Amino acid sequence: MQRAKQPMDMWLFLLTVAFLVIGIALVYDASFATAALSMYTGKDTAYFAKRQAVFAVTGLVVLLIAQRIPYWKYKRFAFSFLVLSIIALCLVFIKPFGVEANGAKRWIAIPGMPLQIQPSELAKLALVLYLATYVANKQRHIRQWKYGLLPALIPIGLVCALTVIEPDMGTCIVMLVVGMAVLVMGGAKKRQIALVFAGIIPLTILLILVEPYRLSRVTSFVDPWKDYEGSGYQVCRSLIALGTGGLRGVGICEGREKRFYLPAGHTDFIVAVLGEEMGLIGTLSLAGLFFAFGVLGYRIAIRTRENFAKLLAAGLTTLICGQAFLNMAVVSSMLPTTGVPLPFISYGGSSLVLNLLSVGVILGISKYPGFAKEYVNYESRYNRRRDGRPRVSGYQRSRVSAN
Repeated sequence: MQRAKQPMDMWLFLLTVAFLVIGIALVYDASFATAALSMYTGKDTAYFAKRQAVFAVTGLVVLLIAQRIPYWKYKRFAFSFLVLSIIALCLVFIKPFGVEANGAKRWIAIPGMPLQIQPSELAKLALVLYLATYVANKQRHIRQWKYGLLPALIPIGLVCALTVIEPDMGTCIVMLVVGMAVLVMGGAKKRQIALVFAGIIPLTILLILVEPYRLSRVTSFVDPWKDYEGSGYQVCRSLIALGTGGLRGVGICEGREKRFYLPAGHTDFIVAVLGEEMGLIGTLSLAGLFFAFGVLGYRIAIRTRENFAKLLAAGLTTLICGQAFLNMAVVSSMLPTTGVPLPFISYGGSSLVLNLLSVGVILGISKYPGFAKEYVNYESRYNRRRDGRPRVSGYQRSRVSAN
């Protein structure tokens, strides 16, 4: 039965706003010491926090706009969005657009503007949107290898390959896992997905062996203290911070590791700063908030009846929560270092704005728990324009063809 349009899920919206407040506070806490002594920041202790606040406000505007757009309109631009993200991934290797930092080419700069964009963040969202559209359109064939699964694996492989070349192995893993998750949720055979992963494992091992820094990350994961002054330094300092915090922490703004000991304290390893100052209670509380985000996101996906909306909401929720789990696992040395930021919390404009865009799409889906009449009408009008002829019944169509 058709249900009326509902207000957006306020619990998910309020939880997202809470993440933003926590993120700005943690970015300031983790960065004020180093920012105060840096010429790059003009010795402004709140330099990174101010920029994070600007990113947060920009992202909130994007979120509010996105939640007003009916979700079915995204289907029309799914392929174009994917192509745009692939072009952006290629631009990182082309001057003057590509920006290199720490030996990696992961950003593009717009000439004449003080703005840098990380295309891999754009590619995550584009890939989920494209796969949700593809699976919804190919629902009857998704369990077939040649006409269902294989065409979906091609864009996944292309995007992952471009990301690995940057190099950004962590983001590649995220996109691969989330892409496969969307296919499984869409009805793909688990055995075929398992075979795909079985084929990827040897390739992953080869990529690790051919790059010394990747191999050092794996060895430092096995025993970070063995190379404390080298590849294991960041993980060791993170573990020291978490261990120092204990159960209750040493107190807000009282942590020592963020003061020139822990690299990337306000970005990828911001949870280590939280763990030192607020202890296990603080880190588990933050993990609990991400768990609540997952529950709310998947609840929206389960409640909606349209397959495309269901896959899109579940895919975006998996993307955000999966990155959160991966980041926390790296900080606690449960997984090798990957360089994946913590959604909404870690410093960074591209990640924050695009994650908020994803939340806006999920909130837009939450307004339509049933089959929306507007969606049916929109699809009918779009198909009519695409075919270039009016929709007629099968009997009438045969008469038109005969004439």
